[in-house]
Amino acid sequence: MRLLVTRPEPDCRRTAERLRALGHVADEAPLLRQIDIAPAELDLENVAALAISSRRSVAVLTGHPQIGALCDLPVFAVGEATTDAARDAGFGTVLSARGDVAALARLILDRMEDLGGGRVLYPAAADRAGDLEGLLEAGNVSCRTVAIYRMDPVPGLPDPVLKALKAAAYDGILIYSKRTAEALARLLRGHRLDHILPKLTVYALSQRAGAPLSNGMRVKVSAAPNENALLDLALTQC
Repeated sequence: MRLLVTRPEPDCRRTAERLRALGHVADEAPLLRQIDIAPAELDLENVAALAISSRRSVAVLTGHPQIGALCDLPVFAVGEATTDAARDAGFGTVLSARGDVAALARLILDRMEDLGGGRVLYPAAADRAGDLEGLLEAGNVSCRTVAIYRMDPVPGLPDPVLKALKAAAYDGILIYSKRTAEALARLLRGHRLDHILPKLTVYALSQRAGAPLSNGMRVKVSAAPNENALLDLALTQC
């Protein structure tokens, strides 16, 4: 089975190696690249907790000058991968929502009273799914979002990947986010590959992630928004 992995590094390599270990062929084409934009100083006045919705946020914070003060704050993390990353980075108290941004908001609203008030600092991507700040404000919890990185689209596809796409050689393309799907759609148009779209099958992490590719491609959506569920879908469908 041959799959195209499109998520940004270092996750792209990690997923590809996981697939290879299972005996499959996995080509790597990260369609977005991370640019760190964290301010040199974060306003931590009256901050009672951090909300973190990605491992990338943890990685950026780990290199921040205020990491010592940040590690002293309790962390509300969106899922297990982010929770593990935060604990490994030295954050002492980390609670997992085991879900999406909506689940993260519910967890914070349930637990903020235990922290004695204050506000939530949400260091996140410039382009992100969900409206955590809005959900918390609706529950009377003050939240400030600070963009600490952005994901920029890459200018093109690797030549071996282009060749494989033209030959319809992939059993599936793995898509993890709406922005990745948008980047792929734009690159396919730019390379004038619209005619091969009906031959391509996309395995998307969510309905939202797959939406930009649904006009022309076969899009199949993971039963849950996590990689295990996505790979289960792809490996059983192919």
